[in-house]
Amino acid sequence: MKNTKNSSGSNPVWQFFTSVRLAIFLLIILAITSIIGTIIPQGESMQFYLDKYGPDMFKVIKALKLDDTYHSWWYLTLLGLFSVNLIVCTLNRLPFTIKLFKRDYINVTADYLRRVTFRREWRISGDRPELKEKILEIFEKVAGSYRHKKLENGDDVFMVESGKWSYWGLYGLHISILIIFAGAVFGSVTGFKGRLMLLEGETSDHAVASSDPSKKIPLGFSIRCDRFFVDFYDTGAPKEFRSDLTVIDNGKEVMKKSILVNDPLTYKGVTFYQSSYQSIPEVSVQVSDTSGASRTLVIPAFQRVSWPEAGITMGLMKFLPNVHGVPAVSLWIGDSTGRADSIWLFKGGPKEISAGGKTYKLNMIDASERYMTGLQVKKDPGVWIVWLGCTALILGFAIVFWVGHRRTWLYLGQDGKDMVVLLGGQTNKNRLKFEQDFEAVAQAIDEVTGEGR
Repeated sequence: MKNTKNSSGSNPVWQFFTSVRLAIFLLIILAITSIIGTIIPQGESMQFYLDKYGPDMFKVIKALKLDDTYHSWWYLTLLGLFSVNLIVCTLNRLPFTIKLFKRDYINVTADYLRRVTFRREWRISGDRPELKEKILEIFEKVAGSYRHKKLENGDDVFMVESGKWSYWGLYGLHISILIIFAGAVFGSVTGFKGRLMLLEGETSDHAVASSDPSKKIPLGFSIRCDRFFVDFYDTGAPKEFRSDLTVIDNGKEVMKKSILVNDPLTYKGVTFYQSSYQSIPEVSVQVSDTSGASRTLVIPAFQRVSWPEAGITMGLMKFLPNVHGVPAVSLWIGDSTGRADSIWLFKGGPKEISAGGKTYKLNMIDASERYMTGLQVKKDPGVWIVWLGCTALILGFAIVFWVGHRRTWLYLGQDGKDMVVLLGGQTNKNRLKFEQDFEAVAQAIDEVTGEGR
């Protein structure tokens, strides 16, 4: 991004946005804030940041939205400023580039070719038309196809030119960066990030927002967890966990896939990543009354189970897998009159309760743990725009750093009784390779003339 003077040079706002210092400053700030966004976990609950960083840092995180750095107002403002800086620098340099591109480099003189970076000259006695033909033939064979111009003094200039279009590589770089920014902003506005917890056999048509668990995000279809599997190391740490998922769209099963960490499922632009799991207790309680009637209630976490005939409802409040060698649970118990109570129950240790004017005997006969899969849900319609921009960025860098504007001239003229042969060359990149190619042409002319100087 070069600062080139033009008619807008007197405008202070224009001058501010054409500043290379501004571009460097914004790049440094964006790099630093991106590091912050990597160090601080993104998309967690506010309670997570309060517990992890304490009240003072929590206030900073909340005020600056460091829990969602890349979508915060100040980060988007920095991207906007850098985009404006890039656009203004591009427009500022454009007239100069157009001038370079339109320039016809074949209009050169012998004196000009004697001053270029790469040059060779031969002087041959007499006017040798047949030798001129051989030199021109070898020039085309080694250097490539040429353009021809007859000068006013009767001399001839032949030019081989390549890479002139490379002047536009810088603009490709600028545009590709803007495409990446546009894709990122488009994805953040039209996409979402959420979470989903599913028990085996459970189906959901929505996720919850990562930043706000109370906000439901419709998926447009349903996802079902058919099976969840977790394998552990001998130390008890999880070795691998996998979810067998089914996608249901308009009441039909349209897709099945087993997902692992780093092997997600994608459907209609929504991607499900295996991110976590949670163990969920489930207990079986035998309930019997004084008349001898009995019922076994299977009570999973987060649910209430009833015995309608007896008017009893139970819910699991707390589960302890090992209390003196046996499982223990705290049960919530409600009756038909609206009264509620709680009781601790140990496996193999029956207890009696009173509910609705009757006495019941409770006995926990089994306790187990089910697993709930934790899925990260993401939709980013701008990801393909970002990939397009990244591809263009790589191509732009390749053009800017490796593709040069190469010009090789052959000048054939007369100076009195001598035939003058001038070979000249210029390039703005990759000088070593150009020098090798230039010397190949010069050596070929040496062999034809036999009079190298």
